[in-house]
Amino acid sequence: MFFRSGRRRGGVVASWRGAIGAVAAARRGHDVITCPNTSVYLDYRQGPGPEEPAPFGTVLTLEDAHAFEPVPAELRGDPAEARVLGAQCAIWTELIDSPRRVDYMAFPRLAAFAETVWSPAGRDLPDFRDRLAAHLPRLDAIGVEYRREGGPLPWQRLPGVPGRPEDDAAWQAKIDAWTRNIRES
Repeated sequence: MFFRSGRRRGGVVASWRGAIGAVAAARRGHDVITCPNTSVYLDYRQGPGPEEPAPFGTVLTLEDAHAFEPVPAELRGDPAEARVLGAQCAIWTELIDSPRRVDYMAFPRLAAFAETVWSPAGRDLPDFRDRLAAHLPRLDAIGVEYRREGGPLPWQRLPGVPGRPEDDAAWQAKIDAWTRNIRES
């Protein structure tokens, strides 16, 4: 990994292949932004099933985004925890064909992510859902085509588009293989 070989001071590591890179970098004295693809990649599908548009990656639900903790569990209570500067989410658009679909993929998970990074651990999902219910009419008013709790609306579906869905276990195995060099060091 790039921080193994004398990375210059002042750089910040963005750890996006799970939490292992964030843990290793922080323990080596590097500042870290956590952005694990397993928790905060908003281009991943929001629910199981063939009706989800751009079915890429594993399923990352609203609840998953809300449960994300910016500080990896392995660093909590460790002096290296102070090296975690924050978190970011991502939405890659190579499989998203329009601004309407970006809206669909981002919202309401972006609201859950915002709550995650601005709130302490132990957030209350039912309380968040109550506040989200009051926020959704605002998104409607400005024309944001977010994913409804019941799934995509008919015009948000892409029937017959196979995408590149991933099984959770297979995806984790890929990430483990990609980050093996970090685990072995």
